[in-house]
Amino acid sequence: MNQMRFDHRPSKAPAAKDRTPQSPSRGSKGRDRNPPTDKPAKKRGSGVSWIILAMVLFTLAYGGILLVKIQQEREILITEAERSQANAAGYLAERVTARIAEARYALAFAAADLRDASPQSVEGLTRARLAAINESELVTDVALLLPGGQVIAVGTPADGLRDITGAALDAPSGLTAQVTGGVAHLILAVPTPLSDGTVGAFVARLSTESALPDWGDDRVVALADAQGGMLAIRPRMPSARPGTQLAERFGLQPGFIDSLAAGGGGATSDARFGEERVTFAVAPITGTELRVYALGAMRINQDAWYRTISFYGLMFIAPIFVALGLCALVFMQMGRLRSTRQQLEDNEQRFRVAIEGARCGVWDWNPEADTVFVTDSLARILGLDAATECTGQQFLQLFSKPDRERLRAAMRGAPAGAEVDHEVLAARSPVWLQMRGRILPGGEANHTRIIGVAIDVTERKGAQARVAAAENRLRAALESMSESFVLWDSRQRLVLWNRKFRDLFDFTDGMLKPGMSYDAVEQAAARAIKTVHGGSEGKAAYEIELSNGRWLHYSDRPTADGGLVSVGADITDLKHHEAALTENESQLRKTVDDVKRSQARIADLAKKYEEEKIRAEEANRSKSEFLANMSHELRTPLNAINGFSEIMMQEMFGPLGDDRYVGYMKDILSSGRHLLELINDILDMSKIEAGKMQLQPEPTDASELVEQSIRIVRGRAEEKQLKLRADVSDLPEIEVDPRAFKQVMINLVSNAVKFTPEGGRVTVRGFLSGLGVAFQVSDTGIGIAKDDLPRLGRPFEQIESQHSKSFQGSGLGLALSKSLIELHGGTLSIDSVLGEGTTVSVVLPISQDQPIPRDAIKSVTGDSGHDDVDTIEDDGIDTHAPLGLSASLPTDDGFDVDDEFVDSETPPRFAAGE
Repeated sequence: MNQMRFDHRPSKAPAAKDRTPQSPSRGSKGRDRNPPTDKPAKKRGSGVSWIILAMVLFTLAYGGILLVKIQQEREILITEAERSQANAAGYLAERVTARIAEARYALAFAAADLRDASPQSVEGLTRARLAAINESELVTDVALLLPGGQVIAVGTPADGLRDITGAALDAPSGLTAQVTGGVAHLILAVPTPLSDGTVGAFVARLSTESALPDWGDDRVVALADAQGGMLAIRPRMPSARPGTQLAERFGLQPGFIDSLAAGGGGATSDARFGEERVTFAVAPITGTELRVYALGAMRINQDAWYRTISFYGLMFIAPIFVALGLCALVFMQMGRLRSTRQQLEDNEQRFRVAIEGARCGVWDWNPEADTVFVTDSLARILGLDAATECTGQQFLQLFSKPDRERLRAAMRGAPAGAEVDHEVLAARSPVWLQMRGRILPGGEANHTRIIGVAIDVTERKGAQARVAAAENRLRAALESMSESFVLWDSRQRLVLWNRKFRDLFDFTDGMLKPGMSYDAVEQAAARAIKTVHGGSEGKAAYEIELSNGRWLHYSDRPTADGGLVSVGADITDLKHHEAALTENESQLRKTVDDVKRSQARIADLAKKYEEEKIRAEEANRSKSEFLANMSHELRTPLNAINGFSEIMMQEMFGPLGDDRYVGYMKDILSSGRHLLELINDILDMSKIEAGKMQLQPEPTDASELVEQSIRIVRGRAEEKQLKLRADVSDLPEIEVDPRAFKQVMINLVSNAVKFTPEGGRVTVRGFLSGLGVAFQVSDTGIGIAKDDLPRLGRPFEQIESQHSKSFQGSGLGLALSKSLIELHGGTLSIDSVLGEGTTVSVVLPISQDQPIPRDAIKSVTGDSGHDDVDTIEDDGIDTHAPLGLSASLPTDDGFDVDDEFVDSETPPRFAAGE
């Protein structure tokens, strides 16, 4: 019997339980599913390792040989670079020797000139020669030393010149080095025979910097003495000072440099300049103990080096590539073999995993033997422990009773060519399986087999149940909607609708059926539709007016599968509201038009008001100018009238005659004085409004000024039998204008006496407040109505009432007092109750440098019995015109700042300033 390729099954042999399950194969000859492949795999792995090892050893050996050859070639190039560096150092040494020889020849030539010169001409000839020699840039200074200690030099001879000359003459070459003060020089001395048989010496100091030639920016050249001390270096280095030992700086031993110099010069590539490896060369200067050091970057023949590297690189790479190619071919063949075998194993494993992961299993029914083989995965689904082979009856027992007969009938019909495809329920677990199978093709005629697969469809069954439940819930939700709902499929056929849709369009029961076309439903609903608004092409929303008067707002939205959802909302109430809003909008437009016409009238009135305001201000300004001019013109005759009437009343030049003349004079004097007071007040107001009132504040005893004011009006108070009392003791000095402050107090006390009936009381108090010094003038007079308080303090303003009609006055006293107080930086407020009395409160700052802040003044409290004091508002008054009158009066107002203002009751002596 043929066995399945993808599962193990036990053999019918008695010892089948003790044998390893065989892999299924076609035919009677079975093939082992897991052949013993460990030994061949190990053999293949061992062969690959040997090939790799041989390749590595060959590469290492061959590469080592090439590296040795490359190193030898590099040493040859380095030797050539050192030889080139030594030649360059020798060339520099010859140039230094030539420069020293030039100086030596110049000194020798000068010495030869002096050999035959007379003693008298020695100095002149010497100076000429020294001047010529000193012009050389190599020579720092030069001099002639004579045997008698005389020195002939250009300029001042250097200190210790004779000693260094001796040291130079002692040297075999006549040349020595000197380092003094951080500067190095070469000392060159030449003996000079003189005509008198004595011997002098020419000595010259040579600049080491000039003697040493430059070698280029990227090379270093230095001049050193026999001990290796630096005399000069190019390019210059701040850290290298004359006398510095250069051997240690270049990472070399002094003995090694001496050995190179002793051999006539040489070079080495073992020197270091910082962290860089460089080539060092030394060359001795012929005939001296000096040396020239040359230091430069290692300069090998790069073209030769690149050719050498390229040649040996090709020699290394070519054999390696050949070997790698052969190995690659071997590995490719081996890889193909492994890949083929691995694909076979992966396919078998992939099939097994797919079967197990898909929650399915395979069954194999042999109708002749009535046996069924069940794989591991199917056995676990059916509640068995492992794969098994059972009879057909036992296999059917694994499913529920209703499904057994159907499954058996399907199995019996399969040999006739029918396919098995049934959903059955497992007997031992709540699992639904879909059994699919058919005859195995290619089998022998007498060996029929049915191979099938059992798929776990439990989740699909559950999903179908959940879909059905969800559909029921959806239908219930749609039926409970207040909107009309209808669903169409991708072919515009009716799928689902709710009761609201059926009722709105007056469909009868059974008229709507799933699958109806969109046009058919639309035609059936046309009898319930009156008109459609906005339903043009491309619009997803539109409105429908029904025949029964109702309105619907419909929107069509596509679904993901190409279908269409139509939802209609009842907007009948909204349409009614829209009609009402349209009517309201019409009324609102009419109202807006009326408002615009009113605004036009208001703008016209505002323009006329502005013109009238300008005319009023001009009239007010003209009034002020007129009052200022006329008041000044009236004062002069009034002074004459008052003066002469007072003289006539006193009968200074004789009696008038009739006594009635004396009475007439009294009336004339009284009327003149009253008119003068009025004119004086007008002049004061004019000054204040014009901003020309100049206060002269000074530290003043306010108590004394208050007492003087009370004395002036006390006579009037006694005539009316009033109690006039002052309490102003213990007050500090304050900065005020005495005349202005006194005028204010006289005005306030006079007003209090004037408007207080007989037997009343007038009280003047002074005390310190939190803002400054406060003064209160209280009376028990007729009082002022609350509505009249805002008008007080305005010029020529009088409060007419039945109580005040009998009192004379110009209405300027209180306005003038308020303006004078504000000029002092203070405030004046009035608190009054009609029929009970009035309290006028004045608050002044102690110093004019610290005026009282206007927002800090809230109220002034005292013993008057009133808690609140109403402050007179400024109404936007300018500080130069605090009473609301124009401040733009002419500068020439007809009066001077020296004019005095006196009250009619002021005693003559007090008015005279005594």
